Amino acid sequence: MAAQVIRSNQTKPIMEGEEFTKIYAHTDKLIFSIGSLLPGQKAELDSGHEGSDEICYVIKGHIMMHLPNLEEYHELQAGDAILIPPGEPHYSINVGTDRAETAWACAPKL
Repeated sequence: MAAQVIRSNQTKPIMEGEEFTKIYAHTDKLIFSIGSLLPGQKAELDSGHEGSDEICYVIKGHIMMHLPNLEEYHELQAGDAILIPPGEPHYSINVGTDRAETAWACAPKL
């Protein structure tokens, strides 16, 4: 397989609750996306990815990540990341005063 450049205008845009997400890659081995939340906005609950870790990296802004089943809240700012265990439900809230941008990566269900 040859390398593939994916331009921002070639992404698949979706809404996940109030989070605007651009999916850059969704293959049988990887899912990669960028999410954006305005101040006070909340993403919808993601049920988690069975058999796959998921990572969220904060590019810009200040978010709170809630893992309701674990009763955990994690405050994250630009440069921080959280590794979410397989199958763990989660959602993020922009608790800052500016737009928050996050990068997400995980493997799809096998």
